[in-house]
Amino acid sequence: MTDRAFAVIGNGVDTQFDQVTFSGGGIRCFWHGGFLSKAGNALDLQVERVSGVSGGALSAAAWLGERENDLRMLMTEAFRINDANYDAARSNFTPHEKIYRAVVETTLDDDAIDKIADGPEYQVHLSRPPSYLGPKLAALVFGALYKIEEALRGTPHLVLPRRAGLGGLCIDARQAAREGRLVDLICAAATIPPVFDTPQWAGGPVLDGGMLDKAPLPQPDEGRTLILLSSRYRNLPRSGQRIYVQPSREVAADKIDFAVADKVGRTWRQGESDARSWLAEHGLNR
Repeated sequence: MTDRAFAVIGNGVDTQFDQVTFSGGGIRCFWHGGFLSKAGNALDLQVERVSGVSGGALSAAAWLGERENDLRMLMTEAFRINDANYDAARSNFTPHEKIYRAVVETTLDDDAIDKIADGPEYQVHLSRPPSYLGPKLAALVFGALYKIEEALRGTPHLVLPRRAGLGGLCIDARQAAREGRLVDLICAAATIPPVFDTPQWAGGPVLDGGMLDKAPLPQPDEGRTLILLSSRYRNLPRSGQRIYVQPSREVAADKIDFAVADKVGRTWRQGESDARSWLAEHGLNR
């Protein structure tokens, strides 16, 4: 793989996409916002289905609700106020859950939620730990498995966690928006114990879906898909129906570092720069 900001599968880039997938990656997902802020208009994305996982679920919601810049500014300000990733006053000893929920609630106002509810199909992917493991132990076990597989196979689409018993849920986020549960769903998607408490969804505990697949495709998977990653991968599936776009280099943001505000802006700006390079490479910078 080169150091370019993209991986093209097939001959050239057809700008017509039916689906968009937002990968996980925590705060690294601000690369998505920067990339789409420059590439979105050129691609004129009018898609039928959108999927998101982990922090990518929030990226997708902000994009669909037209709140990308609001999210960037609010998260930056929240990190500027917060000066540590440790909070002894909280039960899980971190400020992450409180900060994340406050930003999500503020970003996704009523108007944004209405846009999402009336927009294209939008799915949020969660994972379900097996009943024989508690959520905290499951997060440790399956988190280790996906890290091992990422290192060995270098792909966002994982196999080992599912084989080891981690289940998956694909949630209709438009319906959650209509029911007033979208904020809960977005927050549930980013659950990594012990940094976050374990929520319940559909009758059981759920964890970050990124432990099952870093970039899960929509269901049904039909048509051409633009897959936005937040990290670099050595091996991407070869399919003329998928275009994977990834950062040109490791982004500035750390996955769960909530104490350094400028990393948000630096990651966003890298997304903008990578988008300009990607568009120019394919003659799409119109």
